Amino acid sequence: MSQEKVERYKQEKAHRKENVEKERRKKKAGKFLTWAVILAVCGGIGGAIGVTFYNDYQAKLAARPNYARENMVVSDLTGILQESEAETAAE
Repeated sequence: MSQEKVERYKQEKAHRKENVEKERRKKKAGKFLTWAVILAVCGGIGGAIGVTFYNDYQAKLAARPNYARENMVVSDLTGILQESEAETAAE
């Protein structure tokens, strides 16, 4: 049994550099993937907030009155038409 342990120790010692490099690569890949996921989530949340603000802004712009001359209809703002109608009805 001790001979097996010695053989295993020799194998581990012989391949220690490769194993250490594999562990380093795994840690780097794990960190990279973690940061990529964090950035994707933050980007998604930020994008959703940005789209919401943009849609609200567009809704406010659409709700504003249009003062273009060809679209402007001036209804009886001063009540002149009502007065003249009342006078004609009274006569």
